[in-house]
Amino acid sequence: MHTKLQWASVILFMAVSIFLIAFGLLYANVTDLLWFHAAAVPADALEKVRPLYFALMKLIGGASIGLGLLGAYVVLGPMRHGARWAATFVAVTYWIAFGVAGYTAIRLNELTGAPVAWYNMAILSAITAFAFFAHAFATRSAASAGVGHG
Repeated sequence: MHTKLQWASVILFMAVSIFLIAFGLLYANVTDLLWFHAAAVPADALEKVRPLYFALMKLIGGASIGLGLLGAYVVLGPMRHGARWAATFVAVTYWIAFGVAGYTAIRLNELTGAPVAWYNMAILSAITAFAFFAHAFATRSAASAGVGHG
């Protein structure tokens, strides 16, 4: 049972990592304001905010790519080789990013009425939780069965 849980954990964490990388590539390479962001900007200010918008999108995109790559490295390296801290490290770093992004989306909606999708962060947080708990149960299952973790 612990092997199936370990693989479930790796697959779920990697799905989130791949999402973060793909999301980052999208954000770092936008050529126009995304429709849900444009909805938050008054029409007469759209042209004025473009330089700042694209700079922030590259910043967010690059950070997302980096976070996804870091998470993938920790999952495929230290976590798969039994580092006890690895799953917690990945889960907490992802939850911090998703919490900040979700809060920001909710506030943007409250302040501007923009149709932002805060629930995407809740979904990613839930997938991360399933990955974390699958890893925790796999580790516990292996320990109780007397099997080495790895």
